[in-house]
Amino acid sequence: MTTAASVDPSRCKQSSIWFQQLRYLASEVWKHSGVTLVTAVVTVVIFAFPKLTNSLQLDFDSVAEGQWWRLLSGHLTHYGVQHLFWDLLMFIVLGAICERQNRKLFGWVFFSMATGVSLAVMFACTEVSEYRGLSGIDTGLFVWLIIDQLRACLAGRDRYGAAFWGIGGLLLIGKLIFEMVTGDILFVQTDGFKPLFESHLAGAVGGGVAALATIAHRSDA
Repeated sequence: MTTAASVDPSRCKQSSIWFQQLRYLASEVWKHSGVTLVTAVVTVVIFAFPKLTNSLQLDFDSVAEGQWWRLLSGHLTHYGVQHLFWDLLMFIVLGAICERQNRKLFGWVFFSMATGVSLAVMFACTEVSEYRGLSGIDTGLFVWLIIDQLRACLAGRDRYGAAFWGIGGLLLIGKLIFEMVTGDILFVQTDGFKPLFESHLAGAVGGGVAALATIAHRSDA
């Protein structure tokens, strides 16, 4: 005859608490950063299947033939692990912050920014035929965040905060100048693909427009 092993009630209670906390955390992440989370997961899935990557990259000829979805899906495709890592890392961090602060606008801004960067690349970079990556959107999100935080610091007379975000803006400008002069990008090895300064510049412009839209939206609220 076998006997059932006894279980410490305190361990069951502790496990239940951890499970509830995990559920709450997941709920909060989904509530405040749903678009960012879904985009990140889809990006990883696409990268795992090379054929899917090829069919979703921003191929200019395919767009001209009517495959307009590539204007959006092209940003979710990447050329290699390092390209994916840096693009996705920056997107998750910046996207989560911007989406949490501007939940009502984030989806529209993301859609508009992705479309704007793709169109800018198509018309300005006639020497290339395809485009991949989130870096243009990352740049736009960074500009959006900097302007938004700088405005808040100036309104609150926070000189140190304003200086911090102002320096961040200057560093971004320096990065864009570096890319324009050298034709290279920081952090990522560009073997196998050509970095496009135009995509980052278009993203920066989109981020500035998003910041202005945010200010207008808050003034109407």
